[in-house]
Amino acid sequence: MTEEPAPPSQAVFEAAVDAEANAKAVAAATPQAPERSDLAAVHSLAPALREPMRQLLASLADNKYLLGRRYAEWCTGAPKLESAVAAAAMAQDELGHARSFYPLLRGFTNAPNTPNAGAEARMEDRGWQTAPTNAVAYLDTRFEHWSDFIAANVVLDTAFTTLLNAAVQSPYEPLRQRAAKIVQEESAHWVHGSGWLRRLASQPETAPSLEAVFDHAFTWFGRQDDAVLAPLASAAVLTNGPDGLRQQLTGRLQPLLAEVGAGALLSRELPWQRWDAARRRLGR
Repeated sequence: MTEEPAPPSQAVFEAAVDAEANAKAVAAATPQAPERSDLAAVHSLAPALREPMRQLLASLADNKYLLGRRYAEWCTGAPKLESAVAAAAMAQDELGHARSFYPLLRGFTNAPNTPNAGAEARMEDRGWQTAPTNAVAYLDTRFEHWSDFIAANVVLDTAFTTLLNAAVQSPYEPLRQRAAKIVQEESAHWVHGSGWLRRLASQPETAPSLEAVFDHAFTWFGRQDDAVLAPLASAAVLTNGPDGLRQQLTGRLQPLLAEVGAGALLSRELPWQRWDAARRRLGR
């Protein structure tokens, strides 16, 4: 009896025969032009609000992008397999959020009252991985410990969600639509981060990890007269300005931080002398 010859080996992508799946994959990898509705929405904003909105979208996109990269770096380094899977899923979420914001910036490129538009809209062009960003300084370097991942998950990711929660009723439709979807997805991130923080509460590296991220998250909203968030809040594009957002973030974090013995963080003085308002981040 002769053995049947083994079937010829196939490269990974040669095995993909679903034309619809291939088309979706290609579309997902292709930079998108701004939709007409998004362009129209830019012009629906009062001229004085266009540059603040552009800066807010750019900051959200940059921070979500770098947070996704930092999460992704732990896909094979998490302490448990289930957490590695969660890290991968959360990284995909954050990068997806970033990708939903970046194309909106193209709509501001030729809009009046947006003198700085254009640079961020190139993030999906060739070489985008090395393009400069204005994300918070905490995301400049890789997370050294799993506790750094969890601290970012609990504190920084929740700061971004707090702002987006203030936009779920925004009259600016592109932001409103994305905010509602992202806030819903972020609920799972909170469950993951809060559960792990309770597990790590007694570990010696946990408190330093929380301290390291805290100032970056709480200053990201800017001062009360912030040139980006203050006018958007005054025009009811956001339901809260910087101080109100900080209060909401405090309210969200206080029970959990008190439970793990880190409640004192919420009363620390923020280092505004290091705040770079133009880049929405703390200087070194």
